[in-house]
Parts: sequence; structure tokens; C-alpha cells
Amino acid sequence: MIHKAKGMTSSMELKELMAIYPHSTISKTPVEDAAYLSLPINNQWFIIAASKLSESEIKLLNTMLPQSKDLSDLSKHVWYQYLYQQKPFPITDTTYRVIQLKLKKESPNAMEWLTHLSELFNHIEDFFFVDSLNAVLIEKKSTIVYQKADIEGMILTLESDLLISAKAFVGSFNEANQNFIAYFTEEQRIFSAYSRIKENVFSFQDVAIDYLTKDKIEESQIMQTLKENLNIDDELKKIIKTLWLKQGNITSTSKELYIHRNTLQYRLEKFHERTGFSLKDMSDLTLCYLLIH
Repeated sequence: MIHKAKGMTSSMELKELMAIYPHSTISKTPVEDAAYLSLPINNQWFIIAASKLSESEIKLLNTMLPQSKDLSDLSKHVWYQYLYQQKPFPITDTTYRVIQLKLKKESPNAMEWLTHLSELFNHIEDFFFVDSLNAVLIEKKSTIVYQKADIEGMILTLESDLLISAKAFVGSFNEANQNFIAYFTEEQRIFSAYSRIKENVFSFQDVAIDYLTKDKIEESQIMQTLKENLNIDDELKKIIKTLWLKQGNITSTSKELYIHRNTLQYRLEKFHERTGFSLKDMSDLTLCYLLIH
């Protein structure tokens, strides 16, 4: 079996690893038992009994799927136990937000990077890596609340210093009550679903329309028929998206797209003539924006 494992890399897909080791299981949390090997991969844990492995295989797996020094000590993080193991947490009226982070590639300096990032905030309650790529910051609400642009600046600054780049999902502040876990779980799903978007730092507001309407649009015969009839090409999609992001402002949109204002006006008028939809009307513009997503 060991000769198969030699082809592994740290980015190995879970299904490949499971095929090589059919006696293994996948868990959201590591097993706190020395008889089992628990290794992080793709925001989950690969679990296998050590008795099923040779010493060489154990060494190889630990090399290919290394745990950061913080990963081996997750049991000391109350917030890890609360968010990932659903263990009790004192309910308070204090509000927190979870900032999820995903490194674009593994790095031996990952823990140093996360530590420096945490120090740039006003009040970080806890921080840790869940696996070799995914980490979280737990921020307690204070008088200073950094916005997405601020957080992106922090990440870019550290990228130039430590050569580590990452994406971030900035959660919303909520009280640490019985609903917090459900809220965080949904934010996890959103970050996973939209991790490939262009923005390196984003929040629910940035993807809310697509997230909340995607299934309904696909189920709607009216929307599907409109999509076919309007036949919106790639150039017009770019105009619609930019115009919507600029809240219908023609001048700002023309500057963003590097086209003359009169040229943009002409294209909007031609679209109106062809379809009956006026992209100068926010209701029509919003509908067309939904159609292209």
C-alpha cells in the first residue's frame, strides 16, 4: 500500500485518499485518541486507526498532511469546541463575529501569519487553524469595527511581508446565544460556495442576492423564458453588472468600463428597443442583474 501513498501531495483530494485507505473515515473534528491518526484535509479530518498503517505510512501521511502547531492543540480553544464540536458556551449579551480565512496555498509560516493578522484588530477573542488552509478569527465587538476594505489592506500588507495570500469572509456581529452556531454554519456554507469569486474579502451582503434567489430563479419558468428571450451577450452582461453595482449611475458606469457616456446611452437604448427593458429603471435593471447570475 505504501507505494500508492508516495504519489500524494498536500492538495490530494479526499476521494483519492479514501480510495487508498478504505478503512479510513472523514470527520468534522479530530479524534482525541492516540490509537487513531487524525489529519486535516479540505476543512475536514481524515481519521484512520494507527494499527492499519505501517510506521512508514504514518510518517508519510504526517509529512503530506502536516498539522500546524496550533492544530494539535485545538482542544484548548473554547471557541473551536463551541463552533465545531457544539460543546456548551456561556450565553452572554456580548456580540462577536467570525472572520473565516482560507490560504491560497499551504505555508510553514501560516501560524505566524495568523498571529500577526490577529494583532492588527482591536479585540480578537480567539484565533486558530481548523486545518492546513482554513482558519478563523473570533472578533469581539468594540468601539473600532474594521470594514472589508480595512481587512483587505491588512491581508495585503501581510502578503507582502510573509508571502501568504488568502481569501476572507467577514461574518456579521451576533450575540453568543443559542442561534450563534446555526448562524455560523450558514456563513460556512456561503464562504465555501462563493470562495471563487473575484473579491478577496467579502461578506454576506456581496452575495446575498445570488445566494437567496439562485434556486428560485432556476425553478421559475418565467425567469428561464426571459433569460432565453433576452439573449444577453457577454458585453451586455458586463454593462448590466457594472451599472447595477454603480446603482444605475451612467457616468460612473461609463468610466468603470472605459467607454464614452454617449456610447453607453446608445447601447442601453438599443437594448430597450429590442427587449422592452429599460436598464435606466432600477426594477428592470435588478431583474436583468438576477437573470445573468
